Amino acid sequence: MSLDGSFSSVSALRRLLARCPGLQADTRLVSLSQKGEALTDDDVVNSIAEPFLHPKYTIPIIGCFRPLSREIVEKAVSLLRLVPDLTSEAGDVSEFEEGEARVIEFCVERGMGLRLHEASCLAFCRTLDMAPFLLRYLCRERSIGSCFD
Repeated sequence: MSLDGSFSSVSALRRLLARCPGLQADTRLVSLSQKGEALTDDDVVNSIAEPFLHPKYTIPIIGCFRPLSREIVEKAVSLLRLVPDLTSEAGDVSEFEEGEARVIEFCVERGMGLRLHEASCLAFCRTLDMAPFLLRYLCRERSIGSCFD
């Protein structure tokens, strides 16, 4: 957000890619940054919701896209609802690499539902100070907040 209070998705996305060089490996985000003024907030929300769950990118994403934080979290929650099993755990528990922005895809392909659940909880907890509205998701969503019961 600029000093005058205006928000530009284009400049926020460019700032994010400059702050997090690992995200430059994600072709979706790079192509979005090249759309210029044709870039919509919905485009950003749909593309950034999954990288939001990556432990290295949660805080920079919320910092750059604070006006869109509610929509980003809602989209991330809707994507997590599509995961068939957040309790599965394969024998090989890989860590997320810096350039691996598609966290849900990464975990589902490897049978790492529990790791995805942990990453989601961590992302939501890190976001609480910056976006207190998130607390209602942790209380309401069984599949995401069940570890807090």
